[in-house]
Amino acid sequence: MGNIVVPCFLTHSVYIYNVFKRPRVRCFHLPPAIDNTEQLDSNKLLGVLLQSNFKMDKHVLSILSQCTQRMYLLNLLKHQGMSQQQLSVIAHSIIVSSILYALLAWEGFLSVELKNKINAFFKRLKRFGYVHCVITIDDLIDRSDQELFKKVCDPNHYLYHLHPPYRSTDLRLRGQPFRLPEYCTDLRKKSFIVRALYKYIK
Repeated sequence: MGNIVVPCFLTHSVYIYNVFKRPRVRCFHLPPAIDNTEQLDSNKLLGVLLQSNFKMDKHVLSILSQCTQRMYLLNLLKHQGMSQQQLSVIAHSIIVSSILYALLAWEGFLSVELKNKINAFFKRLKRFGYVHCVITIDDLIDRSDQELFKKVCDPNHYLYHLHPPYRSTDLRLRGQPFRLPEYCTDLRKKSFIVRALYKYIK
């Protein structure tokens, strides 16, 4: 499978590196540009800021900047006498929900540094009294992964076909019944199905 060009509204394109082969930087060249189409290193698709190198720096920084602005609204409501319980509801509605949006699509590409930045922001929410307890990005990821994986294991789910074949054995199966998929790159391992299968084996 070759590299991928993602068209964006027919006027821009984002060149995505091949995720199934080890990149060869010295031999890598951008393809010729399509007529009247600008090539970008990043672009927002369905609310997620995608980068050509599959990093999520720009997306996380954009979300945290937006959430920081919304903290100002919470500060105004707090000074107007709103209770902590009400502030917590609003914080989850306008801030935590923004981080949860499409989390399953980009959580696997988060670096430790980006996770620390998100967790530091959650600690600020708790310090200012906008939430009852400290939230961590790992807790949100685990909950989101587990909820979707349970749904995907249903044969009637529209993502069920992405599962690998069943394990053939006469022994009693523990955990999920599918074969563990092989992967040759770290990016492949970070995809949802592969990540979830290795994560929920018991």
